[in-house]
Amino acid sequence: MKKIILLCFCLLLALTGGCSMNNNEKNNTKDNKTEALKPKEMDPKDLRQVPAFQDEKTREYMVSTKEEEPGYYLLESKLKGFRMLFPEDAEYSDSETSKTNESLFFDSFNKKTNIVMNVSVKFYQNESFINEPENMLDIISGKNKYKGNFEKLETKDKDIYFALKQENFDKEEKPSYIFLGYIKSKKQDYLGMEYSFMFSCSANANTCKQHPKENEEIVKKIINSTTFGDM
Repeated sequence: MKKIILLCFCLLLALTGGCSMNNNEKNNTKDNKTEALKPKEMDPKDLRQVPAFQDEKTREYMVSTKEEEPGYYLLESKLKGFRMLFPEDAEYSDSETSKTNESLFFDSFNKKTNIVMNVSVKFYQNESFINEPENMLDIISGKNKYKGNFEKLETKDKDIYFALKQENFDKEEKPSYIFLGYIKSKKQDYLGMEYSFMFSCSANANTCKQHPKENEEIVKKIINSTTFGDM
């Protein structure tokens, strides 16, 4: 009798364990499927409640739900020409895309500091002038009415040209700070990007204090993270 009871007990454990294993396998499969989905393919309810994922057009550029750095996710251009860090509180504003070039505009608003960040980046490929940094910098200076010099920052895979311009659009308003420049790929010819980041006090802000050094750190974090795809 004891043998029969023991046998039944062992059989029950085996069945219970088998069911648990099947449930775990189902859960793992579900998790893997969720990870494989891109944010644009997911239900917004299942995504973080931040502009980068809740705004439909912005969501199309997000590579995954993985946080690359605190408050930053990975963006990929429509042409798959470049990737860069993207702030969670930023969202798509506008874009222009052709077969070889792509412009992307996005904005963010920091509720704590009342500072608005307006960003524009333009990606170039297969254009002869891209390999001439001096020409590119002349073009960028002309667009932004900038007459100063550019700092050159070198990394393993790219050259970054960087400058800061202070702009007073209205004598009664606090100044805006514009960070502008150019990124050139070292790995491939005729591949690069121009950029502009403008930080301004919100028009409705009662209090706003600009911190150019902190703004500069944000800009350099993003542009240093830029990688170009194999075109």
